[in-house]
Formats: sequence, C-alpha cells, structure tokens
Amino acid sequence: MPSLDEAHRMFRAYSTTWYEPAMQMPLPLNRAITSTYLSLRAIDEVEDDPQLPPDSKAVILHGISRVFQQQWVADDFSWLAADHGALLPEVTQRIGEWALQAPVDIAGRIHETTATMAERMADWALSGWHVRNEADLDRYTYAVASTMVLLLSDLWSWYDGTRTNRWHSIGYGRAVQAVNIYIDAGRDRARGVDFWPEGWSADRMSAYAKRQMTLADAYVAALPPGPARDFCTPPATAAHLALLAPLPVAPAG
Repeated sequence: MPSLDEAHRMFRAYSTTWYEPAMQMPLPLNRAITSTYLSLRAIDEVEDDPQLPPDSKAVILHGISRVFQQQWVADDFSWLAADHGALLPEVTQRIGEWALQAPVDIAGRIHETTATMAERMADWALSGWHVRNEADLDRYTYAVASTMVLLLSDLWSWYDGTRTNRWHSIGYGRAVQAVNIYIDAGRDRARGVDFWPEGWSADRMSAYAKRQMTLADAYVAALPPGPARDFCTPPATAAHLALLAPLPVAPAG
C-alpha cells in the first residue's frame, strides 16, 4: 500500500477544488476522503478518456465494479495494468491501492459507492451520454455527483455523528456537477460529449444549476461548525462564483 503522502501527491495532481479542504481534515477523515477521491477519480478517468471506445470503457468499469463486489486484495486489480496499461493513467491502474487507504470501519461504504458509480458510468458510456431532457440530466448528475455526496454525508456521521438532510445532499451533488457542466461545455464538446439536454440554452442550464444551489446552500447551512462544514463550504462558494461568470455558448443541437 502506498504511503498517505504518496496518495496526497496523486490527489493534488488531479484536484484543486477538493484537495485543500481535504488537507484540513482530521487524519481519519483525511484518509477516508483521500481514498474516496482517488477511487472515484480512477473510474472517472476511464469515463472521460476520449481514446477509449464506449464498449471498452464499459468492460473496464464493469470489471472494476465486480472486483469491489467480491473479497478482494489490491492485486485483483492487476489486470488494469496488464490488459490496459498503455491506455489507462496511473491513478486508474492503482485503484486497489487507493481503496486500501480507507479506514477499515468505513472502507466498505467507500468501496460500495465506487462499485455502484462504476456500473452507472458504464451504462452512461454505452448510451453515448445522451442527455435528452431534464430527467436525464437529473439521472446523470445523481449518478456521478449526488452519490458521492451521499457518501460524504455518511463519512460525517461516521466521524463525529453529524447528521445531514439526504435530499439536500443530493442537491449539493447535482449543483456542483451542473455548474461543472455549465462551465465546461466547450471542453466537453471538444472531446465529443454533451451533457446538456436537447435545445437547452445557457440561461436554462444556469437556472437549473441555481435551483440545485438552493439545496446545496441548505445542506451547508445546516452543518454544524467542524470538519463537514469546513470541507463542503469552499466547493459551494466556488460554484456560486462560477455562475456569476459570463454565460458560455450552449452546445449546438
């Protein structure tokens, strides 16, 4: 298993939004969040890779999920390097090592979320990320973001008993992901994906994100002073600031 410092270096290489808040967490939460972030980043890199065809993404993501659903050791993920090493980044090839960073009494919850999200990402890859309407956007943002925030809510409860509103947790995840979709439209379009519902303007996507932000704000406001509030406030603040920026050009179609 890599050292926590090594995991932190990998964390920092991929994230500016989540890294700094995570480094302020008490050690047990720091380990849990680091494990969570790197495990989910590992599968996200598969979903995002423009060089991998959708069926290959699905095979890899389903394979990762199946390993997490059995009694596994880190070497059970060695097929990622052996079969796909030329295509997959280090963070993905070493997913088993990142997963083992989790404290043992919450690790199962983190691994469950990783397995579930990998399955959902595989399904979205096979569908070509075809977001037709608001219901599809709800499903996508739930699959790749709200699920993670529900896990974070369980981490807060595990660490110090902090209770959260689960509906607000879902809204917080949807809000952050919707803002990312809003500001990343050009980059996503360049790699051949489009998460905007058909015919939506930038104004309509912004309005959707702002509706979710009301739930995100309620989620943060209800958190007591402490680690959970410290961790969740910066991403919510960044999302609000992003929505104040000039409107991007909505994807064609």
